[in-house]
Amino acid sequence: MTIEALKSETKKLSKLEKLEFLQFLAGLLSDEERSNILTPEQENTLLSRREDVMSGKIKMIPAEQVKAKLVKKYGLPS
Repeated sequence: MTIEALKSETKKLSKLEKLEFLQFLAGLLSDEERSNILTPEQENTLLSRREDVMSGKIKMIPAEQVKAKLVKKYGLPS
């Protein structure tokens, strides 16, 4: 399966399924790889924000809205 096919299939998932898939992908990284990507402070921030999203404390913004805003603001290709 190609990356583009995965992206297309991922768009069909619910918000919760997307979060679960993201957790799965993050889990594929070894501890060593993750330590090179995130500092402990960044990892704590990420986990805290994930909890806020999962609890409903933070409202998610659909990617399409974010992309449209960036296209408009910076003239990026859509």
